[in-house]
Amino acid sequence: MTEKDKAFGRLVDGFTEFRTQYYPQHRTLYDKLASDGQAPKILIVGCSDARVDPAILSQTQPGDLFVIRNVGAIVPPAQRDHQFHGTSSAMEFAVRALEVEHIVVLGHALCGALGALIEGRDSPLAHYDYLFNWVRIAQPAKAAVLAAMPEAPADYRRRTIEQASVLNTVANLMSFDWLVERVKEGKLAVHGWYFDLTVAQLWSFDPLSGVFKQVDGESMPKPSVAAIAGHDTDSAKHYLSRFVELSKAGF
Repeated sequence: MTEKDKAFGRLVDGFTEFRTQYYPQHRTLYDKLASDGQAPKILIVGCSDARVDPAILSQTQPGDLFVIRNVGAIVPPAQRDHQFHGTSSAMEFAVRALEVEHIVVLGHALCGALGALIEGRDSPLAHYDYLFNWVRIAQPAKAAVLAAMPEAPADYRRRTIEQASVLNTVANLMSFDWLVERVKEGKLAVHGWYFDLTVAQLWSFDPLSGVFKQVDGESMPKPSVAAIAGHDTDSAKHYLSRFVELSKAGF
């Protein structure tokens, strides 16, 4: 059996284990999900990276999370055209139909997508048909960091860009009017998180201090948009610029 066949075989073995062990142990939960439908309270926008699975990181059960995963954990700004918008449509369904109460933008360390953005045309991925154009949505994060700290060590700049990209996506979220409406009504909170897979540490953006703080389970992370005056994209970008300035002073 080849390594490729072994990798695929693990999927089948995993499903067999799920069906014979996990499913019988949680049959009541699955019966309820089948009869009542899904009603998750949390939407997570995460990266497609195989190392960062939101359900595993949060140790949640089926039905707890509505998850959107794409290259870079990126949400584009609202675009009212007739093109295809997979991420925006999934987010719209979660907010308008499921009425989730929290949105978590989950960025992470060593993100290949943002690595390609940072490398630009020198990246081996630059000639890809779709990827490079997609990650350019996070260009404001890269531009802000490079302008503020061109002399900072490369690893520090990359980490700062990865975290700034989370805030850039938070700002883009505020361009969707039906999302902003729920934020204003107090029905929806938006959080910016960053997972460092090298040390298994989660960080949450704190709007009061303007920096990412470690999540230790003892205090509830504050929503990133809790204090935005006006609740719009331009106001949300204030967090991005402030974070970069504070980060500049930290290296």
